[in-house]
Amino acid sequence: MKLEFDNRVLRLENADGLRWQLNDAEKPVFSFSYEALRVNEQHALRHTGQGVVPLTDAEIAEVVDYLMRQTPPPTVTLQRQTIADLRAFAHGLINSIVTQLEYDGLLDVSITGREGSTDLYAVEARRVLTYVDTVWNAFHGLAARIAETPNAELRPLKEYAESMPFPPPMEYFHSGLHPGLFDARGNDG
Repeated sequence: MKLEFDNRVLRLENADGLRWQLNDAEKPVFSFSYEALRVNEQHALRHTGQGVVPLTDAEIAEVVDYLMRQTPPPTVTLQRQTIADLRAFAHGLINSIVTQLEYDGLLDVSITGREGSTDLYAVEARRVLTYVDTVWNAFHGLAARIAETPNAELRPLKEYAESMPFPPPMEYFHSGLHPGLFDARGNDG
């Protein structure tokens, strides 16, 4: 469970792992004073005008009690949260390749690899786009499965992430290898 409050932004995570954020939120009322508050598994700290002060066990219990009473908005579900986390992971996979190959972004890749391009890196960019298609197809397939999975049967994000196609070696983008599908370990398959 987690609670962060700073500058009227309240971030919460309940015991079920659901996370949500409230902007322009009222400061939660506790028996202790604070300007900002951060409580998670690693830290239980409050910021006051005097500096950063650790919370006592009684203050931590007060925050935990507060968290136990909070209900996430109806739009916050484990399925949606898992899908959003998996989408961020997919973006990370794609951006790692784009960055390593020194493109400015996917628009740069798309322009470089467009049909009829005579750019020196057109073939490389097309291979990047093939990998991007593979990642997004895998993501959308997993997202559809996750959306239909009951809470009790949802697996940890790590297990879904391991099903995503990891980037092939950089040589793939530079070499004469033929574009193909990728397995979860980044090998041509």
